[in-house]
Amino acid sequence: MPRPVRVGNDGRRPVWIYPPDSDRQLLRLLRWRERTLDVDVLRVVLWVEDFPLALDAVRASAAVVMDDLSHEVEQLLRAEASRQGLDPVDDQDAVVGAVAATMAAKRGKNALPRPIRVPADDRATAVAHLLQIFAVGTRPDVTEDEAETIEKVLGVSPGRRQRVEGAEPWLTGPASLIVGAADFVSLPRMTEALADATDAEWEEVRSVAAALFLQLPVVTRAVAAQTGKGNLAGLGAYAALDSEPLFAVLLIAFALGARRADWSGNVEDLTDSLASWPALIGEMKQVLDMPQHALDNNLAGHGPEMQARTERIIQALLDRELDPGPRPDH
Repeated sequence: MPRPVRVGNDGRRPVWIYPPDSDRQLLRLLRWRERTLDVDVLRVVLWVEDFPLALDAVRASAAVVMDDLSHEVEQLLRAEASRQGLDPVDDQDAVVGAVAATMAAKRGKNALPRPIRVPADDRATAVAHLLQIFAVGTRPDVTEDEAETIEKVLGVSPGRRQRVEGAEPWLTGPASLIVGAADFVSLPRMTEALADATDAEWEEVRSVAAALFLQLPVVTRAVAAQTGKGNLAGLGAYAALDSEPLFAVLLIAFALGARRADWSGNVEDLTDSLASWPALIGEMKQVLDMPQHALDNNLAGHGPEMQARTERIIQALLDRELDPGPRPDH
């Protein structure tokens, strides 16, 4: 939080005031603290939300977060290697496979999501490949069939066939291209991108990270409310990004890495497509101020499908599903 500034005296009593917008920053901080108490993550999140935090402090916090993640991965692999009697370096593939098998089979609150049904063995193999690509930063030898299974485990595979409002499927090209992501969105590469980027590059990706972190999930939830389908075109995987503040750090690193991998054009196209959504959501919220009889009259001339769609959108607005950032737990 910013510090107050002394602006004068009221008699003998000094008068201090906080900079403009400090109240909104405090409210957002308190809301994010419901999700994490990690000061470094909180500092990065508030910076992404465009609050005036010093970039030097933000960079230092992001580095701490990424180093902690790397340490957690290293400790996880070393612990599993010890249990299996394996060398964590020489037998890395086997160690990763053992960790993946445990993660893939886990059930309950902290288990990996299961958006699409996949056979247990195929799921474990896909999780192992995901760990190699994104956590370790290696390029596993993946067949096209195995890559398609990875897309199913991630929940994005419907993006190859399902359309949103008649648009072409967004997921195209060989599924095996995901292996190349290790070159710029793996944990080691993202850590390097954060450290090597200039201050100017950080400022340039600030709005990109904000769009991906705060607007893409809103669009995904809006599509779900409009259609009644939670994972239409594989977009459901992005619906909860803004519920986990750690993603603010990861998306900054992703945006910086994408610039260095000549993916900046793809990312810019995506963020440009998100630019109009805040205004559109604002227009949707005007419905909440309409008297019920006026809303009923407006919908009377439409069929049951439009009426059901409108009711779902209104409920999503009331539940704050179309607000960016963390929402109250229901």
